[in-house]
Amino acid sequence: MIELFALALTRAQIAAAFGVLLVLVLRLPVRKLFGPRLAYGLWILAPVAAAASVFPSLAETLWIGEAAAPLSRGLALTVLATWLVGAAVFAGVMALQEHAFRRRADRGEVGPAVMGALWPRLVLPTDFESRFTARERDLILLHERTHIRRGDPMANLVVAGCRALGWCNPAIHLGAAFARIDQELACDATVLALRRNIRGDYAKALLKASTFGLASPLACGWGTHPLVLRVGFLNRIEPSLRRQVAGFLVLTALAVATFLGVWSVAPRGFDPQALAPDAIDADHAPLS
Repeated sequence: MIELFALALTRAQIAAAFGVLLVLVLRLPVRKLFGPRLAYGLWILAPVAAAASVFPSLAETLWIGEAAAPLSRGLALTVLATWLVGAAVFAGVMALQEHAFRRRADRGEVGPAVMGALWPRLVLPTDFESRFTARERDLILLHERTHIRRGDPMANLVVAGCRALGWCNPAIHLGAAFARIDQELACDATVLALRRNIRGDYAKALLKASTFGLASPLACGWGTHPLVLRVGFLNRIEPSLRRQVAGFLVLTALAVATFLGVWSVAPRGFDPQALAPDAIDADHAPLS
């Protein structure tokens, strides 16, 4: 029913906002304790929270509390129509941004970056050979290939889809911006774990690429994120294997706790039987 779908949409937006705010609170201490890669993994909590809101809540399962008054059909149609139009417009804007980025990439005006989610490929500027030394070029290519191996382009596609679906939710857009920062820090940490004694050249390559902008919702760019933060993290020591395992267990526990938390605190919605034709007809039947 349209009324139920509108209710589920509203609850999902609220739950997603809660998930984003939870990650924003946890990301810095988790990054300090377990490293940037586990901190980036925290962003799974936002879709977990949204998914938990779709299931019947504990209050609905146990019939706890009073059922909410159902939305009117007209209001539900207005909500859904507005949401669909906004999502389509937002998706169209992102598609235009991606198209413009690809045209600039064909002219060699952007990069280094990884472009494309389903079939990712490297994008290099025309002055790539002259701007960077051989050592720096090797590190940049390793960084971008690491993005591909980690599945970051596909993650960006998922984030873009969430932004389109939650175009009216400021928390989702805020979370997407911070998630991209955490993604780059996680990729940097992965590269540093693969190679030794590269921190100096890595920092120089970051500084040389800092003038390149990125106007793509899907691409992973080399020098397009806070450079002071990224360069500062190059001197951090990689967490031990034991701490990384502990961080993974903590992340798993947080995901389960988030799902159960949203499921248990979500209020009871309206009773679907209140929208049944027999019930509606009974409400409008003349009194004898």
